[in-house]
Amino acid sequence: MAAFTGSASLLTEVVHSTADCGNQVLPFLGMQQAQKPPTPRHPLGRGQAAFVASFLVALLLFSVGGVYSVVEGIHKIRHPELPHHLGWAVGLLLFALVLEGISMAGAMRAAIPEQRRRSLLRYMRESSATELVVVLAEDAAALLGLAIALVAVLLVWTTGNPVWDGLGSVLIGLLLIAVALFVGTEVTSLLLNEAPPRAMRARIRAFVREDPEVEQVLNLIAVVIGSERLMVSLQVQFKNQPDGDALVATINALERRLSPDPASLRGAGPGEIAKSLFSLSGFLVAC
Repeated sequence: MAAFTGSASLLTEVVHSTADCGNQVLPFLGMQQAQKPPTPRHPLGRGQAAFVASFLVALLLFSVGGVYSVVEGIHKIRHPELPHHLGWAVGLLLFALVLEGISMAGAMRAAIPEQRRRSLLRYMRESSATELVVVLAEDAAALLGLAIALVAVLLVWTTGNPVWDGLGSVLIGLLLIAVALFVGTEVTSLLLNEAPPRAMRARIRAFVREDPEVEQVLNLIAVVIGSERLMVSLQVQFKNQPDGDALVATINALERRLSPDPASLRGAGPGEIAKSLFSLSGFLVAC
């Protein structure tokens, strides 16, 4: 259809949509790798494979989608050519907007259980479920890109000025570059051992402090190691124990409370904590 109409904005969206189709494969492969159990070579599992896949998506979105769109748009502005059969282009873009809106609604429904009271932007910045963040970011970019392309085509159709077509392509490219930089920045932070949000660390500390044998939590280090997975290192001062065996038993009991057993976690703290600690590993040092 882009070749049929000669529209740069429509061609940009074709390239973007094609890249999106390929990009959906990478998060899927990353999720498959992330679900593999720990091995001697990967003792903490491969949870960060999903982060690597999301970073590759950001690179593709930046290069294949963003940079190409900007270059194509600048070319059309410098050498304008009036597109033709724009009625078909408008119809196709409207149809694509409907489909993309349905996809975006589905992604937002999937995010609602984890979003809670946070804004969508804040959720995307704080979530470790990068596969869902990528889908949300790409769907949002696709919706805005289609809207820009539609406006550009309508302006060309009504004014007869083909420069609007090239300008639309440039704007779409800048939008994709911005989204790619956002996704890339957030995923890079996770790859560099980002800590969970401060409120989550505070809830973990409070969860441990509730143990009747804990005197105080001296130090807590938490690192995101995968989608909804944390590794937590704790330095805990316990109350006086009769002997070494009793101290070991106390440590083991606290570790069991921090185990992946959702029932025990929900019984000891908010369900919100239970979800976040589902794959937590606890390392406790008695002082």
